[in-house]
Amino acid sequence: MLLLYAVAAGLLIGLLLGGRVGALGAARFRWWPVALGGLVFQLFLFMPPLADIVGAVGPALYVGSTAIVLLALLLNLGQPGFRLIALGALLNFAVISLNGGQMPASPEAFAALTGLAAVPVDHFTNSQLIGPGTVLPWLGDIFLLPRPLPLANVFSVGDVLIGLGGAIFVVRCMRRPLAVPGATGHRLSVPAAQHG
Repeated sequence: MLLLYAVAAGLLIGLLLGGRVGALGAARFRWWPVALGGLVFQLFLFMPPLADIVGAVGPALYVGSTAIVLLALLLNLGQPGFRLIALGALLNFAVISLNGGQMPASPEAFAALTGLAAVPVDHFTNSQLIGPGTVLPWLGDIFLLPRPLPLANVFSVGDVLIGLGGAIFVVRCMRRPLAVPGATGHRLSVPAAQHG
């Protein structure tokens, strides 16, 4: 959810710097259907009825879909901001994988967001609370976007990098120069003067 705030900030900065929203339509991504499919799958993975029935395979499905999205990001490193996005996604993937397929969350931040002292266990969720056995807890969801802000949530260092990269992508794409109709991208060559 932090990414949506970052994209909005990128749009505002891009407009203030003279960029064009329409220029975003010229961006081209490799494997974008794969990345989108992985994200949509995760959306359903954490919602009923799928979250109620996946049981012990839920963490593996989460790690696998996250790996697919990460692979698609790595294939687009030439895009502005995508090195930061990929780094953030890699950090999230690492901490999720090392903690049994769930993202560790700060108990204080989680309680402030949900009012709960524990993560519900009646269905699969992508979160677990940070405890003594947590690996790399500082890479977990340790920050809080509090209520009553829209899209309130907990977020990680990786999410911050993804958001920053997303904002950079939006600004840089909005400020790309207009394509000249008929231009080939090659320099015109002027014949040298003939000397007799």
